[in-house]
Amino acid sequence: MNRSIISLVMALIIILPGCMTTDTEQENPFHGDFIDSRDVNDFDLITSDNQSYNFQQETENKVVIIAFLFTNCYDICPIVTYNLGMIHDTLTQSQKESIEFLTITVDPWRDNITTLSEWKLATQSNWTHLTINNLDSDSEEMQELNGIWNNFDVGLLIEENETTGTSGRHHPGDYNVNHTTGTVIVDHLGNQRVWWGDYDWIVDLVKEDLLYLVSEIE
Repeated sequence: MNRSIISLVMALIIILPGCMTTDTEQENPFHGDFIDSRDVNDFDLITSDNQSYNFQQETENKVVIIAFLFTNCYDICPIVTYNLGMIHDTLTQSQKESIEFLTITVDPWRDNITTLSEWKLATQSNWTHLTINNLDSDSEEMQELNGIWNNFDVGLLIEENETTGTSGRHHPGDYNVNHTTGTVIVDHLGNQRVWWGDYDWIVDLVKEDLLYLVSEIE
């Protein structure tokens, strides 16, 4: 074989592997985990002010950052709330108008509107906190909340302290909430785009992901 052809082949072997990245790698500009092809299903919940909240109407053309928390959590939930507050307080007014902050409870049995109002005040988390009023397992509100948890892939287990069994997702008595959750960032078109694990938070990088999606609006 001609030496020039051999040299060309060897050069291509060296160069091409570095160019052979996947579409996901090329299209993922985020620091958090990229979420591929998952829309947000529209939903209705109740705010800590006992007002109806429709996701689609309230977040139209906005980037949304959503944390799944509960007020009886004494370790990671206050930290995530504090981190969200740090981001919220450093945004410009223009940026705030393009971003919706949401906290959705994973413990509606204790996180009623009064409890969430007190939590919001105590943590100075000046954004929307959502729960339900009807705790019956067959109620439309409870089904709605379960649907939201499923849509956002919230891993949730209610463990009763009174027995050795677990109660699943129905109204428990003396219980603990074990949850595998994260903070999800949704783009202005209603697509889930980025996931940050509760224990992986880096405030500056979460903010960068958030503002990157804000830049897509313009």
